Amino acid sequence: MRPGRPPSGRPGLRDDVQALRAVAVAVVVAEHVTGRPTGGFVGVDVFFVLSGFLITGLLLKEADRTGRVSLGAFWRRRAKRILPASLVVLVAGTVASWALLGPGRTPGVLVDAAWSGLSVANWHFAAQGTDYFASQGPVSPFQHYWSLAVEEQFYLVWPLVVVVLVAGAGRRRRGTPRLALGAVLAVVGSASFALALAQTAQAPTLAYFSTATRAWELAAGGLLATCAAGAARLPAWCRPLLAVVGLAGIAVAALGTDPAAGFPAPGALLPVVSTLLVLAAGTGAARPPRLGPLTTRPVLALGDLSYSVYLWHFVVLVLATALLGDEPSTLWPVVVVATLLLSVISYHLVERPLIDSPLFSADPAGTAWRAWRRRHARVGVRGGVAVLVTACLVAVALALGSTAPVTAPPPLLEVEEASASGREGGAAGTGNEAADPGDEPEAPLTAAWREQIRAALQATTWPTLQPTVEAVLEGARESGPRLACGDAEARGLSRSDCTFGAADGMTVVLVGDSTAMHWVDALADLAEAPGSGWQLVVQAKFACPFVDLTIENDVARNVETCRAHKQAARAVIAEMRPDVVLVTNSYQDFDEVGAGPVTPARWAAGFEPVVTELAASAGSVAVLAPPPDDADIASCYTRVSTPADCISRPSSTWHARATSDRATVEAVGGHLVDTLPVTCLGQLCPAFVGTAPVKQDRVHLTRVFQQAASPVLGELLRAEGVIP
Repeated sequence: MRPGRPPSGRPGLRDDVQALRAVAVAVVVAEHVTGRPTGGFVGVDVFFVLSGFLITGLLLKEADRTGRVSLGAFWRRRAKRILPASLVVLVAGTVASWALLGPGRTPGVLVDAAWSGLSVANWHFAAQGTDYFASQGPVSPFQHYWSLAVEEQFYLVWPLVVVVLVAGAGRRRRGTPRLALGAVLAVVGSASFALALAQTAQAPTLAYFSTATRAWELAAGGLLATCAAGAARLPAWCRPLLAVVGLAGIAVAALGTDPAAGFPAPGALLPVVSTLLVLAAGTGAARPPRLGPLTTRPVLALGDLSYSVYLWHFVVLVLATALLGDEPSTLWPVVVVATLLLSVISYHLVERPLIDSPLFSADPAGTAWRAWRRRHARVGVRGGVAVLVTACLVAVALALGSTAPVTAPPPLLEVEEASASGREGGAAGTGNEAADPGDEPEAPLTAAWREQIRAALQATTWPTLQPTVEAVLEGARESGPRLACGDAEARGLSRSDCTFGAADGMTVVLVGDSTAMHWVDALADLAEAPGSGWQLVVQAKFACPFVDLTIENDVARNVETCRAHKQAARAVIAEMRPDVVLVTNSYQDFDEVGAGPVTPARWAAGFEPVVTELAASAGSVAVLAPPPDDADIASCYTRVSTPADCISRPSSTWHARATSDRATVEAVGGHLVDTLPVTCLGQLCPAFVGTAPVKQDRVHLTRVFQQAASPVLGELLRAEGVIP
């Protein structure tokens, strides 16, 4: 690697810094769009180190030059650098989301945009991530703003610390307090890293988004800036070596980091240290090392565009997925080309002009503004043409998207085959078996319900749903006295508050997690029907699968309350000696605390002792299969989508868990009640049946659907002898 040079006409910009920016944004975009490299998210960690290094360096240079730091001037420069492009993307993304995603998504997008515009998006998304229901929602087009919020909070707080230390040093006439700044950064960084280690283990989502657990990465970059004099004494021969080792470390982190690894601590150590090595290699050198192809003009140009590319790419990805679907051959090139085009436009029309402008500067005669207008007039004309071309391309895409369905409904033959397989394949099989002509005929309500599902699968336009999809999305967190039983301990509800139906009949106790709670309206309607002959006692709890496994939760307290709830529910069942215990757990992918993903074998091992204990305390045990974890209507329902875009199939995990649960419960003489006939036709599951939206997210049934499907569920339960 040869010594480098600053880019022509861009004094003060280091090639190695621009190359790092290009690498960071490239791996982030690649991971978001294609899923590869799996550790592409470490590009954000590279950006954090860069920000800490550059901002601390700028503050120190000002202190060396003037003996003080002007907070007002610093914040004005940051505002000109960050806010214009950020706000343009927020406004454009919100308008485009309204146009493409529909009014149902608009309120949520507006809320996300507001938090992002206020530079606190990280705390907003952390709160959403720790909420059990919100984690099931659609991806926000502004989710990537969390990292910008972390940096902007750093820009707000860190200069205040520098001002205090510089002022103190000035009173003592000791010059720039680099040693004191370094000590503060070392203490802050160490405390932040320790907190990150603890929170990554206990509350991983909060740890990922939190400023407090990310501060050590920014502090690491700042610490290097305070040691610039030491870095300047590095021998020339070791600089290329440091750069190569650092780049190799970033590559290893991007290519080899497991998304499930502990982030930000200790998982971010490798990209952070590697970035420091690359920066140290170029700090204080007359010419920073050239990084081979990473310091060629195209790569350096991407480094210049990195902020705009980062702002636009995720908005484009979310909207393009809604418009085009997720077929890689179409989606990937569209996202990349549109992102680059929009980035070039916003860089030349918004980002650079505002940085170069005399905004926030004293210019009473307007001389600086006149010079600025002359300098950027030609760029403005070219940019206007580019904007017009982009608008035309978007209009064409919208027109094409609105005139042709994104996904065609499944062929009638496939629906017929699904109908046949639905009577035998079900929860325990593959769903592809042909029905035996000698099978008993379907119950009448189930047969009629099947025809409604068939009609939904064949629909080419969205019918008038009650409630509308928009209403479902706006009120996605359904509540009510029945659902409150899913958090009975916290709400102070007694057992009688969560008992429904005939007190003098047989007793069915329901246990499980939130999927169980979202069968409660259907089950309670059945129990409270005149002459039902049974009562329902709800002992289920949100985010608490009823298995002998400690399932990870973003809130450590929830892990403990879940464990306590399961013990209490077992004691209630042992005391009541009910006729039936009905178990419903989600068949989503889970992680076990300290053990990683729950395999089918681990699930069976955790469920078998529970079923055995329940069988000893009750007349019988039955498993009520949960709805398949399938398409999220909040994501697949858009202004340009058709019902076929929201059709899904039960996953392999769903079938594996159902097969395992059937074997486990049948070993103690119980039954698995296959609920696929309630939500699907064979292996095809629509987003609505009749006029009722099926789910409010990926897995939780809406109340109106439960009420409509309750008679069909009753037929299935009676067929298995669960209720009279």
